[in-house]
Amino acid sequence: MPNNKTYLEKLFQFKDSFSVKVITGIRGIGKTSLLSMFADALKNDGVPSEEIIYINFEEDEHIFDFQQLYEVINEKISYLERAYLLFDEIQQVKGWEKAINAFFVGSPVDIYIADSNSGVLSDVFLNLLSDNYEVINLQPLSFEEYLHVMDIKNDENSIKKYLKFGGLPIVTKFRDQEDLLQIVLSGIYYTIVNKDIIARYGIRDAKLLDSINKCLALNIGNSITPKIIETYLKNIGQITTLYTMENYFRMINECGLFHRIPRYDIKNKLTVNGSEQFYCADLGILNMLSNFADYKNEAIAENVIFIELLRRGYTKIFVGKIGNIKISFVAIKDSKPIDIQIVSTIGDKENLRKITRPLQHIKDQYDKIIVSLERPKINDYNGIKFVYIWDFINEAV
Repeated sequence: MPNNKTYLEKLFQFKDSFSVKVITGIRGIGKTSLLSMFADALKNDGVPSEEIIYINFEEDEHIFDFQQLYEVINEKISYLERAYLLFDEIQQVKGWEKAINAFFVGSPVDIYIADSNSGVLSDVFLNLLSDNYEVINLQPLSFEEYLHVMDIKNDENSIKKYLKFGGLPIVTKFRDQEDLLQIVLSGIYYTIVNKDIIARYGIRDAKLLDSINKCLALNIGNSITPKIIETYLKNIGQITTLYTMENYFRMINECGLFHRIPRYDIKNKLTVNGSEQFYCADLGILNMLSNFADYKNEAIAENVIFIELLRRGYTKIFVGKIGNIKISFVAIKDSKPIDIQIVSTIGDKENLRKITRPLQHIKDQYDKIIVSLERPKINDYNGIKFVYIWDFINEAV
């Protein structure tokens, strides 16, 4: 699959480097497939099978803690000159960081770990490994990859399907079976909820968790405050505390289901607490949570652009703020930011001045882009670049 081939190349770039390779992404994104492809590629490169040790800890229930993990692996590698350790869903093992650190500093091994929860990058792990790790964040298929795998043309119908069902690899296996796709997406969502949140964190109120997820899905592009969640819950007969709500936000963000994005004061170059926004990791899951109510709205467009920015390697993404004016995204890569404003239409000259005004208030010399849901008739206005959303998605990275 194209995106796995891209990530496979990244793994080989880091191969045999003095670092632990960490693969993250929501369940169903392709982490297990990527590790399997990597193991096969190592064999094709001449690495003996016994030097490639793969364990999926959700399937292997005999290893519970770091001591058992260390003993099992140490026995396998004690006679080897070199070994490649591939660990899937490693957070199932209590104290796993200690075993990884022991292998890293004391054994001739190259380590690759994958997990559905960004909590894998725990303070314990970071303190033990210092800066000796590389993170590869898997994202859904890009639109270009989606077209390639589905073997379909880039037209209005294919755009609608992508917007509606998203880019998880399994989506491409069902093609025109829309009723079945909705069931598949629901299954992935509830697997994430049950395994990566409820089981991992010991959540008791599954109904409350589901309600909060649905509230976030219905408020893509809006600032999320406790009051918004509280009002939504009251309307459906549920009550919770601010403390519980904050804990659920953290868990939802760590499992990768929704990305939690802070506001950024562009003028003062400071992050602003409160009124954050949430974007879903996949469009199909997002639409499933909102019952496919309106998968063509501006909020979906924001989510599309957000995922694309992640795919392009922007490590810091914020919701911009300059005075009381909102900028859709401020994204930073290699210390260089870009400012993006998403609009539904360009309109006449008066509206053109109106939609460009927020970006003109930003005095730095970095790229400023307006992404439009309709094809713009101009390419540039006072140094601000205009791009049709699907041209932006299809731009070479």
